[in-house]
Amino acid sequence: MSNVTRRNFLRGIGGMVVIGGLSACGGGSGSSDSGAGAAASGMAPEEAEAAKMEIRKAIRLLFDRQYIVDEIAQANQIPASTFVCQGVGEPDGSDFMENAGRGEGKGYYDVAQDALESNYAEALEILKKYYDYDETNEVFTNFPTMTYLYNTDEGHKAIGEYLQSTLAAIGITMNMENQEWATFLNTRKAGDYSIARNGWIMDYTDPISMLDMWTSGSGNNDVQFGKGDHESLAIYDLDLTKWGYETKVEKGTWAETFDVLIDTINKESDQEKRFEMMHLAEDILMDTGCLCPLYYYTMVYLRNKDVQGHFSTPLGFNIFKHATYGDGSINVCIASEPDTIDPALNSAVDGATMLTHLFSGIAKWEKQEDGTFAIEPDLVEEMVEGVQNDDGTVTYTYTLRDGLTWSDGKPLTAGDFEFAWKRAASDELGADYGEMYSVVKGYEDGDLAVKAIDDKTLEVTTTNLIAYWNELMAFPVFFPTREDVVSNESWATDPKTYVCSGAYSLDGWKHNSLITLKKRADYWDADNISMDTINFYLSDDQNTTLTNFEKGDWQFIEGIPTNEMARVKSEYTDEFHVDPYAGTYYVCWNVNENILPA
Repeated sequence: MSNVTRRNFLRGIGGMVVIGGLSACGGGSGSSDSGAGAAASGMAPEEAEAAKMEIRKAIRLLFDRQYIVDEIAQANQIPASTFVCQGVGEPDGSDFMENAGRGEGKGYYDVAQDALESNYAEALEILKKYYDYDETNEVFTNFPTMTYLYNTDEGHKAIGEYLQSTLAAIGITMNMENQEWATFLNTRKAGDYSIARNGWIMDYTDPISMLDMWTSGSGNNDVQFGKGDHESLAIYDLDLTKWGYETKVEKGTWAETFDVLIDTINKESDQEKRFEMMHLAEDILMDTGCLCPLYYYTMVYLRNKDVQGHFSTPLGFNIFKHATYGDGSINVCIASEPDTIDPALNSAVDGATMLTHLFSGIAKWEKQEDGTFAIEPDLVEEMVEGVQNDDGTVTYTYTLRDGLTWSDGKPLTAGDFEFAWKRAASDELGADYGEMYSVVKGYEDGDLAVKAIDDKTLEVTTTNLIAYWNELMAFPVFFPTREDVVSNESWATDPKTYVCSGAYSLDGWKHNSLITLKKRADYWDADNISMDTINFYLSDDQNTTLTNFEKGDWQFIEGIPTNEMARVKSEYTDEFHVDPYAGTYYVCWNVNENILPA
């Protein structure tokens, strides 16, 4: 099926966006009429949202992504024209990104240098429909002032300043506000912002990992789709009849359309249909204009040349347990204080890196001798094949290894998995990643189909065949936790109460300074864990981290100050590394933010 056919329900003619029968034609003809902006006021909510969608999409055409990656980020990133990142395969072997948007790798806008001038001109003509334009000074005079929220980091600041200067050149004022990492995450999650820096690393290498986060109830839905004023806005169309479904919605809400689409995708076992519908989901997202991708991630780090055995997974988790260095102790810095190291509540890559050392689950990522990655069994004897039931559901029956224990010496059982999964999926906990359990039968009814048959046998039934199920089993939200431990709400903040299932225990935590992990002698695979102590130093000051690396105090750091990148590349050729990273760096708008002129 062609990309053009797939998007006909959202695209009108003559470049206008059609949503639920409303065209975002704006007020005015694109001329410099000083009254053009005033036409945007007094719109009905549906018309106002259509206008905002077109405005947001126009603004994302203004940015030179090649400049951002070459002059600011400087880490071999690739300019992004889609939200779902590159390197995600389709059933036919092609790249999902190559088939998105207009196809042929051009995505939803052209990021080529020779398209900059036409992109810029197109953006200006669209904006002139809504805002007053001073032809003499070539600036808009009544675009509302915005604030760009970003977390403390020199690289994020530099990108924000570039965006700020680009907008200022046409009269749009965008102030900047930085917050510490944990505060920033919570502010963005609460929707207390207008426009913000964002990034998403895939949780597993399937497009749905970057699409289902935007459902109304998702804890990762920072854009606020289906929340606040947007909850009742009925402007979206959805037609799934071409895939054999009866679903056909005209002028529905986000919950009635996008949420339904994601739910349908999650229950579809036919991979060709499923991928076609995932393209449709990305079309809907990108047509809102709320997502402005800038580049596809790479991971940049400095690693002491004497450190051997470290690797980073495609999802950005740095694995040090097989590393060797000196006397078996390594000092690393990947981020500042984590928001949480409760596996059910964590939603950040830095926390996940720590959790993959502190916890073990059904499966784990391992690097193979040929440099590829594989999902291997961890606390279970083998990665079993699912058995398909008559109703299309699939049942997996796992057998735990003998003699598994928690870090406090108590036996680890299948019942701990059952408890942990039901806790993580519960509405009461409200975990950001709770919706990852939506592929398990009974999730919607609050009766998750996971059961400990006995202390060593765990049975789980999924709604259908899930292509990425084994990858889910290696993700932190599926790690076990123990009921008596987590009944203490502050259990995950103090080494004295932190009980875990992995290769390491939490030996010390000087908040905002240092987290220390010690190898567990009683871990089932202790003989294959080579690093005895991992010291996670906590800082988001890249100048400080670079100084500590250059002094030899720290052996691994993530992130390099932008103004030091060229020197570091030149002076540390053996220690400078750039790894592939399955994710996208982007800017997001709060869908409820009013950007129309008064």
